[in-house]
Amino acid sequence: MKKSGSNTLFVTGTDTSVGKTYVCARLLEFLTSRGRDAAYQKWVATGVSGGLPEDLAVCRAAVSRAISPSSIREHVPYCFKHPASPHLAAAMEGAEVEPEFILQQHRIMAARHEWLIVEGVGGILVPLRRDLLLADLLARVKPRTLVVARSGLGTLNHTLLTLEALRSRNIPVLGVVFSDQQEQEDDRLVEDNLRTIETTGRTRVFGRLHRLPDINIKKSAFVPVGEAILAELLKDN
Repeated sequence: MKKSGSNTLFVTGTDTSVGKTYVCARLLEFLTSRGRDAAYQKWVATGVSGGLPEDLAVCRAAVSRAISPSSIREHVPYCFKHPASPHLAAAMEGAEVEPEFILQQHRIMAARHEWLIVEGVGGILVPLRRDLLLADLLARVKPRTLVVARSGLGTLNHTLLTLEALRSRNIPVLGVVFSDQQEQEDDRLVEDNLRTIETTGRTRVFGRLHRLPDINIKKSAFVPVGEAILAELLKDN
């Protein structure tokens, strides 16, 4: 019997639209290319206009896997139409996120696969409901958690606060990946941000993902990041 969270990598962001889905897709692709059985789950998706949630579609396409409509809820337990925080998106549909259902779906998926990559929604302190933050549900599972952060100006405060929120709940931090938000970032600033997060944040920075025009170049550039993450995951397994 696997310990809860032991084969789960939770991918959170310091904010919305920082690159969580891209990192999850590349990780799935990388692990699969190394002969690892890896799957994807997102506990809550908002802004779903119908059919397959976009994040799930991106990640499934990365490993060329089709998904049946009947299994969508296993991968994404909750889907809401309005692009808002889960607590509000659910309320707008007269619904409410039930944490026990999420945990049940997580256990089912984790038991089936060698690795389960779970993508967060927004930042770590996003409310799933008015009485439950994402971080507090995550604290019940305690998976190793990878933080995806903006690489440029403004990232230090957001990243350090995210690390503090995780550690205050005894959620293990695997490390940080930096993601460029612009094609031309200030390299001197980014390099200092990386050093500052490693030292002040007391964590490992696995690398920086540049905005590149060619998808094949982007995939190749991710390989050393994927190798470093896998090596870290295997340390305790």
